[in-house]
Amino acid sequence: MKYPLHVIIRKKLSNFLNGMLALFSKKTAQQKYIDISEIKNILIIRPNYRIGNLIFLTPFINELQKNIPDVKIDIIVGMKLAGNILEPMPNVDKVIDIPRKLLLHPLEMLRYIQLTRAKQYDVAINISGGSTSAQIVTALVNAKYKASFASEKLWADFTHIQERGTKRYRHMGLESLEFLRFLNIDFPKQEPTLDIKLTQDEIEKAKHDLGKLLHSNNVGAETKMIAIFRNARFDKKIADEWWSEWLNELQKLNKNIIVIDILSPDIPQKLNDKVLAYSNKDLRVLGAFFKACDLYISADTGPMHLAVASSAKVLALFNKTNMKVYGTLGEKNKTIDIENLLPQDVAKITVDLL
Repeated sequence: MKYPLHVIIRKKLSNFLNGMLALFSKKTAQQKYIDISEIKNILIIRPNYRIGNLIFLTPFINELQKNIPDVKIDIIVGMKLAGNILEPMPNVDKVIDIPRKLLLHPLEMLRYIQLTRAKQYDVAINISGGSTSAQIVTALVNAKYKASFASEKLWADFTHIQERGTKRYRHMGLESLEFLRFLNIDFPKQEPTLDIKLTQDEIEKAKHDLGKLLHSNNVGAETKMIAIFRNARFDKKIADEWWSEWLNELQKLNKNIIVIDILSPDIPQKLNDKVLAYSNKDLRVLGAFFKACDLYISADTGPMHLAVASSAKVLALFNKTNMKVYGTLGEKNKTIDIENLLPQDVAKITVDLL
């Protein structure tokens, strides 16, 4: 995947800063188990602003709840919307978001430092490894134990370091399960999937929205509904011309298919008059809407992982990123590489999946 110049420069500066700090840091990490009987609360540190990366925390969160039912989990993230997605989960107590331009707002930074240091945690887990912002947060928080993935760029003082090379899961959504080792918790026997634990109320709201949309457009109950999302980061985005060709072929193959275009601030208008349109700022209800449809389709993007985490049936269209690392989890879902496929080919795969 090709990154814009400003992203490349930011990454290089961050790596340089971390490397310099790592040279002069004192590392006291020790390899031992943390007794789960000591643990009443856990802080997960993932100051990232991408929806997918935050949804990738859900398998770990759910395994913690399964093995330590009474544990309270706080999560530090990099986007406000993450609280809307993760905070309603049964074992999540609080989600704290870091403003992306914190250094430009000293008063906000001071408030945030006070907030992060106000609570004493039993365990703080840095999911991001050598990330500059994650290590700054780790250094600030009060925790008896501090754990991180290993990295040459580590400079914060951690009690536990997990080597990435020993991981048993390749998918990024399951990587955080490696931290179960520190807690002496067995890995799940069956491979987990993403799961935001939708409530019945959220599911019913989405069903109501879908029914209202279909009724207002005189769509019959026998119709198959496909939700699509056309946006994606950088060169992962699929052109509207491609989507139009795919849609034309799809409707030739099956006239009883209705496509619902999911709109967002970046995609404010629907593809054409052949599709319906839907949007919802409540991302959990949006995920439930994907679940209510017969199929969800998009490129590798945050809403795709939201759909998987909402138990929707998903067809993921990959063109740049690694399918095994970022593709769909779950047996009913399918990930395909469209680099050498025509829209007509994908239309046929779509109908077969339905």
